[in-house]
Amino acid sequence: MEKTELIAYVQQQMVSTPDRLRALTHDRSGKSYPKRYIFFKLEKHLRDFLAKQEQSPRAIIITGLRGVGKTTILAQVCSHLLQKNIPSDRVLFLSLEEVVNVLDSSLAETLEAFQEIIGEKLDRTDTNVFLFIDEVQKDSRWGSILRSLYEKNKNIFIFCTGSSAVELQTNADIARRFLFEKLPPLSFGEYQMIHRQVMPVRGIKQKIIESLYFSGSVKEGFDQLTQLRPSVLSYWAKAHRDDVEHYMKVGTLPFALSFPSEDAVYDAISLMLDVVATKDLVQFGKFEHDTLLAVKRLLFILAENDTTSMYQLERVLGISRLTIQNVLEALEKTELLIRVPAHGSNMTVAKQPAKYLFMSPAIRMSFFRITSNPQTFQTRKGKLLEDLVGAHLYREFVSRGTGTVRYDAMQGGADFVLQIENKRQIAIEVGLGTKDKKQLIQTMKKIPCEYGIAISTNTLAWNNELRILDLPLDYFLMI
Repeated sequence: MEKTELIAYVQQQMVSTPDRLRALTHDRSGKSYPKRYIFFKLEKHLRDFLAKQEQSPRAIIITGLRGVGKTTILAQVCSHLLQKNIPSDRVLFLSLEEVVNVLDSSLAETLEAFQEIIGEKLDRTDTNVFLFIDEVQKDSRWGSILRSLYEKNKNIFIFCTGSSAVELQTNADIARRFLFEKLPPLSFGEYQMIHRQVMPVRGIKQKIIESLYFSGSVKEGFDQLTQLRPSVLSYWAKAHRDDVEHYMKVGTLPFALSFPSEDAVYDAISLMLDVVATKDLVQFGKFEHDTLLAVKRLLFILAENDTTSMYQLERVLGISRLTIQNVLEALEKTELLIRVPAHGSNMTVAKQPAKYLFMSPAIRMSFFRITSNPQTFQTRKGKLLEDLVGAHLYREFVSRGTGTVRYDAMQGGADFVLQIENKRQIAIEVGLGTKDKKQLIQTMKKIPCEYGIAISTNTLAWNNELRILDLPLDYFLMI
């Protein structure tokens, strides 16, 4: 794009920013979207920067799966900033995907055009400038460009979104300079807050987590959870229990709440997966066209099976094991899949197939729909719940570097073995109804564990002899 054309484009973006933000933060009726938990954390970072607090972060990246609402959060924070009477020419809200793919331009060229418009260099300005950049990874040089601005001028506030936490965090230019905030799919509490305006109980999430994973014994955990029961009952007196099924099917993805039917949501998910296959994966490897066409077939196989060996995938898909492994690693980077390796030594892990869970159970359900079986949800609800639990463990421990999650590959072993800070281990089994304890018992005989947790729909209970805690779904959905 010619320089004059790019300047005109950036000028138009600046003029239309309020309208673009409104389209991203309000529904068709004009009602503003509710703010998720992460908004208030990000708003504090912005407030600290405006107050010139020396230790406040000046560069933030939100990462997460497509469809979890990163652009909406970015727009909400930008809109909040403009309400503070910040001059509009000090704010640039930009979609880098549009700049790169539509305009065939770059981040450097766009920032150069912005500097010409405001009449000063960003690395020298003595007033605050705010850069809001969506899908920042679309320009391969984004890290070095933003690092240079970050280091040269403390008056620049940089706020970005990106689709690959792994890829972005390993960028040497920004790994130690940027604050990374992961945006996960909706928790049930956020879903109820957005869908039903039911507010969560303040502080209950962390209290349940502390009781579950950091108690000295199974009885101590049970006693602490029992003390929280009045708060749990109070929440479920307001929350809509009938929504649990809808939440598990589609409600973890924010955009699903604006669709008229579940089938419409699944169609949108299918289109999202096409974008992941055709656009996102090419950033993480040089995949051939036939390989990219096989991505949805690969995901369908993973949706139908607990674990699948590389040999079986190679035979079914007609793609080499190495290529399949590279595709799976790329899908992890897009935060579509969660890889859960087998528990044990390096040799054991190498021999046993990994278990792959979906960051959102809605994605697995979209593949279940293909079977057109009216009983699909009821017969496979357990797998959707396992996705929810796996995503919770990934969010609370793995992504924060405070724990690892494995599964017991022995026949009849537990769904998860959580290891916290290389110290305590907790076996976890997921199911519905009155959960059989055999899998937990078998795993705990082989693997030293503090205790076991059975997440199911029965009542809160504990067994001191077996060292097993029964955690009802009512409690789990509050974290």
